[in-house]
Amino acid sequence: MNSIKHKTARKITSVLLSATTMVWLAGASAFVPMVASADAATDALIASLQAQIASLMAQVAALAGSQSSQSVACSFTRDLTINASGPDVTCLQNYLTSTGHFTFSGGATGFFGTITRGAVAQWQAANGVVPAVGYFGAISRAKYMSLGGSTPPPFPPTPTFVPVTGGTLRVQLASDSPNNVALVAGQAIGELARFVFSNGSTAPVKVTGLNFKRIGSSGDSTLANVYLYNGAVRLTDAAGVSSTLFSYNNTAGIFDVPAGGVVVVSVRTDILAGTAGQQVGAQLVSVVSNGTLDSSVLLPINGGLQSISSAAIGTVDFNYTGPSAATENPGSDIRVFEASAVVSTHAVNLETVAFENRGTTDDGDITNLKLYVGGVQVGPTVAQFVNKRATFDLSSAPVRLETGTRLIKVMGDVVGGSSFTYDIQIRRAADVRLVDVELGQPILSTNDAAAFTAVAAAAANTVAAGTLSVVRAAGSPGGSVAVSSTNVLWGTFEFRAAGEDIKIEAVTVDVDVDGTTGPAGMDNGKVFLDGVQIGSTADVAAAGTEFTFGSSFIAKAGKIMKVDIYGDAKTTAGVDYVNGTTTDVGISVATADTERMNSGTAITSAITEVEGLSRSISASSVTVNKFSGYGDQTLISGTNNARLGSFTLSAGSTEGINVNTIVVNLTTANAASITDLVLKNNVGGAQIGSTKPSPSTDNTFSVNLALAKSETITIDVYGNVKSGANIGTMVATIDSTTGGTGAVTGQTATVGSDKDLQTITLGTAVLTGAVGSNNPNSSNVIAGQSDVLVGSFDFTAQYSDFVVSKLKVKIPMNGATSVSLVKLKWTGGEASQVLALSSGAQTHATATFTGLTFPIAKNTTAKLDVYVNLTTIADGASTGRSITVALDGNEGYSAKDTADNEDTGLTGNTTDYSSDATAGKGVKIVRKSVPTLSQVALDSSALTAGTDKVLARVAVAADSAGAVGWKYMSFTVNKSAGVTIGATSTVKLYQGGVVVPGNFATSTATGVVGGLEAFNAALTSGNLVFEATTEEQVGAGSSKTYELRGTTAFDTDGDNLDISIANPTTSVSTDIYATVLGTFGDATPSLIWTDRSSITTVHSEATSDWTNDYLVKTLPLTVGSKVGNL
Repeated sequence: MNSIKHKTARKITSVLLSATTMVWLAGASAFVPMVASADAATDALIASLQAQIASLMAQVAALAGSQSSQSVACSFTRDLTINASGPDVTCLQNYLTSTGHFTFSGGATGFFGTITRGAVAQWQAANGVVPAVGYFGAISRAKYMSLGGSTPPPFPPTPTFVPVTGGTLRVQLASDSPNNVALVAGQAIGELARFVFSNGSTAPVKVTGLNFKRIGSSGDSTLANVYLYNGAVRLTDAAGVSSTLFSYNNTAGIFDVPAGGVVVVSVRTDILAGTAGQQVGAQLVSVVSNGTLDSSVLLPINGGLQSISSAAIGTVDFNYTGPSAATENPGSDIRVFEASAVVSTHAVNLETVAFENRGTTDDGDITNLKLYVGGVQVGPTVAQFVNKRATFDLSSAPVRLETGTRLIKVMGDVVGGSSFTYDIQIRRAADVRLVDVELGQPILSTNDAAAFTAVAAAAANTVAAGTLSVVRAAGSPGGSVAVSSTNVLWGTFEFRAAGEDIKIEAVTVDVDVDGTTGPAGMDNGKVFLDGVQIGSTADVAAAGTEFTFGSSFIAKAGKIMKVDIYGDAKTTAGVDYVNGTTTDVGISVATADTERMNSGTAITSAITEVEGLSRSISASSVTVNKFSGYGDQTLISGTNNARLGSFTLSAGSTEGINVNTIVVNLTTANAASITDLVLKNNVGGAQIGSTKPSPSTDNTFSVNLALAKSETITIDVYGNVKSGANIGTMVATIDSTTGGTGAVTGQTATVGSDKDLQTITLGTAVLTGAVGSNNPNSSNVIAGQSDVLVGSFDFTAQYSDFVVSKLKVKIPMNGATSVSLVKLKWTGGEASQVLALSSGAQTHATATFTGLTFPIAKNTTAKLDVYVNLTTIADGASTGRSITVALDGNEGYSAKDTADNEDTGLTGNTTDYSSDATAGKGVKIVRKSVPTLSQVALDSSALTAGTDKVLARVAVAADSAGAVGWKYMSFTVNKSAGVTIGATSTVKLYQGGVVVPGNFATSTATGVVGGLEAFNAALTSGNLVFEATTEEQVGAGSSKTYELRGTTAFDTDGDNLDISIANPTTSVSTDIYATVLGTFGDATPSLIWTDRSSITTVHSEATSDWTNDYLVKTLPLTVGSKVGNL
């Protein structure tokens, strides 16, 4: 019976084992075996288990078939090119293998290199993808899908990490854990899986044990050395795999998960050579910690399966070249490691490297570690070793090492460890991650062309006995010291111990005082260490005095300790150092006064005297100077709050000054001309001291001004200049008794000598007017417009501010009826006034302005602009009327200076300032509308012989205010002698492809009759004058283009023909057409046009609304230019 039970148990065990295997393969999680309750149920139990196994086997087969059918189906979501890597690259390589284009012997590697690029290019060429250059982008993805590609379901699913907010210890597969990555046989630290450990509790969790299982189709020996990493930091030594299992245990903790935090742990392994074709992965089986594993965690947790290829991976061979068995003195930038790295086959990226100190020095004995590659520092400086290790993480910016030899070294500051050793080495191959740039996987390095052993010195190096150095600190004080100063900081020194702590039992301080007869020394000398006094206060003899400290001064290895020397600016007898002498202090240390705290010996060499900066002894001082920012001035009598002078007071560099007295001197005449004398701070204008209502010749101001050493204050002198004061000059003087007392020493300091301030001249204020430089150009203007600038005038004030309150503007009667309003504008203000028409014999209408506030600041020029509003033609404006403006020089004018003196006339009192004083400026001609002429480009600039040739094109546009018309146009011709145009009867003017009815003037003589007549063919210049039979009208806001055509011939290439419309008229003429025309064929004017503004009579050639080319926009204008081309 027992044997039957044992056999049955073995059967059930076998069945359960098969079931478990199937569940793992199928990914199922709902299989729960039943438990037998009696022997009689054994067969039924086995049958039930077998049925479940059969069902699971079917699921496995279905999954296998599904995967097989999609073995080459890929999901591409990015462009793939050189140096890309990942599962999508692996899938692409598998697909190209199935199409026969990827034939790499190592199979899919997951890295897109030159071989993959060539395979993609072949596939593109075979499938009509252009260009076929091996770049797998959007066009290639579309072609792949059109050939039947589909998206397979991801395998295995990658969980997304959710930060822990409660519970204890959780673990799960990281969302970026590798899956289906192509590893390389013989490589180092390939990543198998990545797990996230999270701690939801309020206390850290210490993980002390982790058990893993090898999964995949591979042998135990395939995983040569398996490590755990946290980022770039190796957490464990190598573990071996036995019966698929490998474990890590450390009662002190493999790692700690901080409260509320996470730790990501990577499983990395060296891959045995010759294992291509195998699959490897890692399964987390169990976790041991001092916390409780959260109930949501279901172990085991599988990582993805990675394939192993047989690709030829690069090599890196190290050879140690650094110090060995050396004795190094403590110091900065000591070479503690150096090795050459020979890179072969492919370039590599140096991502991380960890160094281990196998010597006896402590972690803090070597600091500021710097990694150099090829003489250039890479990565950040590492502060010091931690648990004997220092890791340089370059993964965010890897250092590329091309094939060849590269020198790698580590420099550090040796600050401690005297008599102890250091042995800096790359302990294991896993401590340096060198990634093949072609394959994207770490390389298993070698050492001296053999299997990797520690890259290290043959023998450890020794740190020599401690040293001491003393230097003057960069911030040691210099400059002057006030006479009689006490507790002065004379010098600052830096003490540096290296290798070991050094006790300094005493130092010697000496003082040199130049310019003093006999021994001087220093009163009340003190020594401070890092801001705290050590030793006793003592007088310092000229030859030096020793200050003893017992055990209170221990210079710490690797630290800078600051020593300050204080004392009074007095001799040992308490007598003040003399003004003008120089003083310095020095410090020295005898060997007998030192002890190395580790070695127990004194330093080898004494510290000879290190001197501070030489400092001058200076009496307290204050100086006065005339302020350079305020020059000599001209003021007018009656000016209130006049700035009569400006000066600076400056404290010396020795100490600050409390200024208590300022004395301002005036001559008797000046004092009689001034009231309310006062001092003001130039910055902010605050009053200093009291006001002197009736100044005298000596005006003493009691003040309270605290000036720091080297500080300067600027002070202004103000007063009211009496009306009727004598015209002449005024100079205020700062008296020599101005001064105060030293802020530290209390010594009296004065400016020492009188200082004259600025020369103030009492003169007469002058306001001058003139037509301004911004006076507008003359032009045609549209009736009904507002704010038309007619004139601009400049007003210049001398010696005083002015305000103009009254002004009269005059407009000639001819144009006044077209003006409805006159405006004055200046910076910050404006005023308007209706124009009053004149009567009788007056020639102008006027606009009189009162109550103006037009300001002109002293010694500046202000602009006054005069604008007008125009009435419309319908409301009385007349076409052709000229509008100018003039400022009345002797009527209706008032301007006052700051002393309330009034000017009632412009300069000269009789001169009007008129806007049209300069030709071409300040005249506005009223029109209902205006034309604008513009050149229209020719089809060709080549001059060719023939009839009806286009010689010029011109566009005539009317303003939107109304239509315009024209009847007469003169074309100026300039040509080479060999060019002929033909008889004027052959010249035509076209508009819209139709000949404009009219006539060109003809010439019956070779000379000029009645001015420039019709263009004479024998001349090289002249005019073609056209008169339209009827007025050519251009509608409001529209344009018409006209072509000048003629019969042309020329002799040689390069003969030229230029046609333009001139602007010869220099004055306006508005009349009936015939009057404006004068003699037909005359070149002046070049254009006769009309604004069609007649109201009382219907517009025609007989209405007085015709005018000439004066002020027509864009004239003169070139309208045709051609060059002969045979």
